[in-house]
Amino acid sequence: MRLIVKFLATLYDLTGVLKAEVETPGETTVRQLIDVLDAKFAGLKTELLDQEGKLKPMYNVLVNGRAIEWLSGLETRLKDGDEVVFIPPAAGGTGPT
Repeated sequence: MRLIVKFLATLYDLTGVLKAEVETPGETTVRQLIDVLDAKFAGLKTELLDQEGKLKPMYNVLVNGRAIEWLSGLETRLKDGDEVVFIPPAAGGTGPT
């Protein structure tokens, strides 16, 4: 199965890749995709998941533009051609004036 994966901001810094096409064997969940990606980008799984294996609250993962928290979380099943975007925490705005 082919998936399109995107890494934004600091996750781009960690992986050195903005967008990649990833092959997975058969049906895959977001959790299994993270395992596949961690084999290519060491440290990614530790960055995304806490010690209990849950997505750290500061990160968002989108599948075809929908947040996995509104789908089946890390157990969201992926289909051939899906786009998965990993989004790190964002900071911005202006400080006190």
